[in-house]
Amino acid sequence: MNAKTLIATALFVSFAGAGSAFAQEATQDFQPASMLSSKSRAEVRAELQQAQRAGTLETRNYAEASAVPVAASSLTREQVVAEAREAARLGATDANEAEVRVATPAQQQLIRAAGIRALDRSMAQAAN
Repeated sequence: MNAKTLIATALFVSFAGAGSAFAQEATQDFQPASMLSSKSRAEVRAELQQAQRAGTLETRNYAEASAVPVAASSLTREQVVAEAREAARLGATDANEAEVRVATPAQQQLIRAAGIRALDRSMAQAAN
């Protein structure tokens, strides 16, 4: 056999085996006999109507919307953007799998100062 035929055969065998590695037998799970109901559909409906008339049935209204979430931050958008830019400029946002950088106290002060300056600028613009 020449080398090309041998390599082609090896590749064919490796690819043919790769597809069958993920094959699984299909199974169907049935509930155990202890979980099966002994009541008919009509009996269950009658019990439901009786509970609704007596007021003993808990109902949930899924149609109503939930309450409006409360904002967790008191910073304005401009402050957040300015602080993010300052943190990126200082290199406090760089991270990799081995290390997460945390801003030093001096860097935190610079970041907060950038946010305050942004707030002052937006307040000055709003006043004009």
